[in-house]
Amino acid sequence: MITTLLTAAAILLSLALPFFPEGLSPSILAYLALLGLAGVGGFLRSTAARKQLVLLIPWALALALAACVGLAHGNPSRQLLEDALPYLLFALGLAAGRGGHRPRALLLAALLVCLADSAISLYRMPSYDLSRVRSTYFYFRIIGGTPLVGLYIVSALPRLDRERARVRGRPPPQSKRARRLWSLLALLLVLAVVATVSRGMLLALALGVGTAVYLRRPSRGLSLAALAGLGLLLFTPALSQFGEHYLRLGSLSTVGGRMREIIHCLYVFSTRPALGLGLGAEFVVDSHVISYVHNMIAYHLWKFGLLGSALLSAPLWAMAQQAARAPHDARAAILGGAVSVLAYLVTCASYKSYTLVPLLGVVVGATLALLAELRLDARRARLHAPAGASAP
Repeated sequence: MITTLLTAAAILLSLALPFFPEGLSPSILAYLALLGLAGVGGFLRSTAARKQLVLLIPWALALALAACVGLAHGNPSRQLLEDALPYLLFALGLAAGRGGHRPRALLLAALLVCLADSAISLYRMPSYDLSRVRSTYFYFRIIGGTPLVGLYIVSALPRLDRERARVRGRPPPQSKRARRLWSLLALLLVLAVVATVSRGMLLALALGVGTAVYLRRPSRGLSLAALAGLGLLLFTPALSQFGEHYLRLGSLSTVGGRMREIIHCLYVFSTRPALGLGLGAEFVVDSHVISYVHNMIAYHLWKFGLLGSALLSAPLWAMAQQAARAPHDARAAILGGAVSVLAYLVTCASYKSYTLVPLLGVVVGATLALLAELRLDARRARLHAPAGASAP
């Protein structure tokens, strides 16, 4: 129970922290201390959490290799430590979420943070003329993509609750009022995504929804994709005008700068493709010193190389296999949400966020804990089922 309380406290405290910190303030130190204690507590309390962290051994190998490469190239030690921090924070969040006594409560705490971010960002907008105003300019935390994390939770958690009730032979826990509440929460989160006017976030939402629909009913997913493609062909002029005014496709100076960074990043990677430039690597583009780029894949290739990037990908594949063992309806929601969040991380720099990364670790760990509980309940139901009867 203490691990759950410490984890929830760290999650909620993150709301009060600056998105772009300048040094270690007392509040940031308190947050890191709570997160560290929660991660250690989950590790000590739960065998499952320890087994989950074993899957991250390839990360430790990749970090050690990239650190050696960085030191060999004389990369700044401070930047080297900063580059390594997100992986440690994710591991702490994963251990806390997987080892917490109440994983459902942790998902609800994470959802509360996502809803608060969404509500605050919408409230601070001076107007809702999205052709001129973006919520990201008035509330920086929304840049991290927490509305996408919240949409994952409101999609997956009710389905996991229903499946667990079914396995235990109980009535479904969702009343009409509860279903309306989940729908209203999802609407708030979708509005927050729309108000960001972030191309990456909107694309991630579309990919996540499309993946979930396809996994739930492949024929429906393919039909919707065909209809969307037909709509793009038929309404190209109107959509082009909409994109120019809403998504600012006619003014791509920011995208151009980011693309120059990514292209230069990939060029540097091509000079040392096997091991990359190591942790702490930097380069100069447009008179700016760049230590990260708005593309997670390019970033990892640059600093870890092909070998390190392969090692970093291995635990993600293992966790995806764990999620794939979920019941059909819940599996579609979980994998669709994962696609959405990962797609956004690829197009932005939130993979470096000291608040978002551990939140993702907690959400992943808590989800895997709920799936493990669900499998345990299913085994118990089969063992206690009368002879000749099938388990619910």
